[in-house]
Amino acid sequence: MAKEKWVEIDVDEDNIYHWNLALMVLNPDSLYYGGYFKAQMTFPKDYPYKPPDFRFNKPLWHPNIYADGRLCISILHAPGDDAMSGETAGERWSPAQRVESVLISILSLLDDAEVSSPANVDASVMYRDNQDAFKARVQQDVEASKKDVPEGFVLPTHESSKPVVDKIDDDFWNDSDAEEVDFDDFDDFDDAANGSESDSELNNESEDDENYDDDDDTEHEKTPGKGKAREERLDSEMTEPDD
Repeated sequence: MAKEKWVEIDVDEDNIYHWNLALMVLNPDSLYYGGYFKAQMTFPKDYPYKPPDFRFNKPLWHPNIYADGRLCISILHAPGDDAMSGETAGERWSPAQRVESVLISILSLLDDAEVSSPANVDASVMYRDNQDAFKARVQQDVEASKKDVPEGFVLPTHESSKPVVDKIDDDFWNDSDAEEVDFDDFDDFDDAANGSESDSELNNESEDDENYDDDDDTEHEKTPGKGKAREERLDSEMTEPDD
């Protein structure tokens, strides 16, 4: 998570079970966009079998955030089904959950309030009945949070947090060092390998054969009498009686 731009984490060297962190909302459509919200996360000794505890240092105006900064969110509730709240085990904490999934769920909760079971009734009523007033109240929290930004730290934005895509070099397919392929060489190679003559030579021989046949036909057409006389002489020789 150290490479994530939406969170800053500082682990207490004297107590690794206690983390100081700051969440930054990078969704430009969020009412909390641009905020730098400092928080604390504490892990129990039997973690991950029990969920960590999370709370904002300064409570945010939100239907599901208590006045002390704690959250009413299913993923931080103890494992197992809860008949009272109607939450199933799949919605609540489990040892398979990770810190990253918890923090992402918290950021999602900011933009998807659950008003049916509010932790802050006044915020819930304002969220439901007066959206303009609710937005103005949230904006106050966002501006106040920017006072906690460390000196020299640049808040990431929606644009700056986009992944960098490497541009493909336009000359990639036009490498000047690449040799040009002469496909005529492949024809010569095939001819040599197969022991055959070139296509042009074969075509010339075929044309010569056709011309030769045409000449014979033409000669017979020009001297029909000679051919007939020869046939008659042969017939007479074959039928002449022996002495």
